[in-house]
Amino acid sequence: MSTPPRPPNGPRRDASMSLLTGLLSQTLDPGYAEAAERRKARGEVPEHGHWTRRMSPTVLLGVAAIALVLVIAAIQTRREAPQVERERKQLISRVQDVERKNSGDEDQIAAVRAALQAAQAAALGPSTAEGKAFAALSVSTGAVPVTGPGLEVVISDAAGADNPAGGDARNPGGGDLSRVQDVDLQHAVNGLWAAGAEAVAVNGQRLTALSAIRTAGSAILVDFRPLSPPYTLQAIGDPKSMAAKFANSTEGKYLFQLKSQYGIRFDTGTKDHLALPAASQLTVKDAVPVP
Repeated sequence: MSTPPRPPNGPRRDASMSLLTGLLSQTLDPGYAEAAERRKARGEVPEHGHWTRRMSPTVLLGVAAIALVLVIAAIQTRREAPQVERERKQLISRVQDVERKNSGDEDQIAAVRAALQAAQAAALGPSTAEGKAFAALSVSTGAVPVTGPGLEVVISDAAGADNPAGGDARNPGGGDLSRVQDVDLQHAVNGLWAAGAEAVAVNGQRLTALSAIRTAGSAILVDFRPLSPPYTLQAIGDPKSMAAKFANSTEGKYLFQLKSQYGIRFDTGTKDHLALPAASQLTVKDAVPVP
């Protein structure tokens, strides 16, 4: 069906769209177009239509000043780089020296403590009631190294633990729940004590009744010393009895749940011989004379 022709004197069909039509047909504002024509007539604009302007001395001076500042900054940075590197190496060396000194002091303290323990045990007598009580207290407080059979528990992060996870009761602040957290080690240690352990150590760090397991950033601290996975927990005691009690305890079931739910790697095994060092820090809260 054909459209009838528009009457010669009738209104245009797009009369209501005059604004849109003007925008499409006149891409340049009339005022700008007239100004451009006047400049072109006076010869101020080249025939190819590009604008030209001369840079004032003030602008040139500003550009030169900025370039000078950048050049000076680059020269200073290049000169200071070796000094910064030397300071960094000096700082690393100082930290290493302090760490070596602390290690030596700790070894000396451990040797003096062992000599003191031996003198006290000899003074009390190993066969007397006082001597036996002193020996038992020395083990339970972590004052002396111990050896014997026991249970070993190894806990490690899940495979692909770098992927972040959402919040959970284990970590209310949110974080990677496929990583071992301080609360997990706390459960494991408490489970070993409850299963009958006489002495417990985590990654060679002997625990006492005053030991603390906390998180600082992404590291787990045991008595303010950072540890890294895998976390090996060693407990002196009856291996078979501890293994059965630990597996059936609430803490043991907690670790099995971590393994099934978050992929935390968790393994236990009995050992015929374990050697646990003495605790690095011993704090006396109260002391009373022996009656």
